[in-house]
Amino acid sequence: MQIYKKITYLLSTSVFLIIRFISLPFSPKMRTAFGRIYGWISYKAMKRRRYIAIDNLTQAFPEKSAAEIEKIALGTFQNLGITFLELFAMSTFSDDELHKMIDFGNGIDLINDVRKRGKGILFLSGHFGNWELIAYSVGIFADKPITIVVKPQANESADKLLNEFRTARGNAVISMYNAARKIIKVVRNGEIIALLADQAAAMEDIFVNFFGRPASTYKVVADLALRYEIPIIMGFAIRQSDGTYKAELSELVYSDIVASDCNKADKIKALTERHSHLLEDVIRKYPDQWAWMHKRWKHKPKV
Repeated sequence: MQIYKKITYLLSTSVFLIIRFISLPFSPKMRTAFGRIYGWISYKAMKRRRYIAIDNLTQAFPEKSAAEIEKIALGTFQNLGITFLELFAMSTFSDDELHKMIDFGNGIDLINDVRKRGKGILFLSGHFGNWELIAYSVGIFADKPITIVVKPQANESADKLLNEFRTARGNAVISMYNAARKIIKVVRNGEIIALLADQAAAMEDIFVNFFGRPASTYKVVADLALRYEIPIIMGFAIRQSDGTYKAELSELVYSDIVASDCNKADKIKALTERHSHLLEDVIRKYPDQWAWMHKRWKHKPKV
């Protein structure tokens, strides 16, 4: 079984490298088109993930028809395909190419203004649009490399390869499994930590309402933010029809939660609900740009 796993991991890493080699010469439009084809193939081949996506969408949008649900489900696989293709290539992008690819508007000014407070920043996003690109480019555009919290892949060779892409221009990565202490160190230095807060957390974390259902959500973001008064910026790279991105960044204000008479646990839950609801609002506008194939609601709260 161990040998079988090693062979499978080797083959999948080889496929990644082949896809990267093929797609590197592509123009952004060609890469987007190829990513859509890759996503369509994945949608047809990955039956279990397709079922999860359709089931999640059906429960999140009961008002939508089966045809609408299937169209969004296909779109979410294609979004993932495009994101992978762009991740494989982004370490080769020049600054000029990045500026043409993603428009931050006044987002970088916001980041620089918040950094002046000297408390660091929790840069919060989700598996939406191209989350890899926004984390990669923030450090470049703000002229300050950031630290990205990642979930290690079981395939160690693929994990190493992906992290090489993420850190090609100076960013650092840390494992989500031992992140808390390192996050504190980074933000105390006035730097930026990038996290994704939309994966299914453990039963011991917090259940908050997400698309009408209780979803186990990591409490570390709210816990650290409240404990050390760390500013939170929510950021999303929204794919446009021409394959470029508009980055929407905004500060998540939570001073009212800090000032409330609630106990610590209730404050953590209130802040967790707030950032989860902001993510939900963005997903509702662009449902095909979120990773619905993830088992976001796999845990049930204890009765």
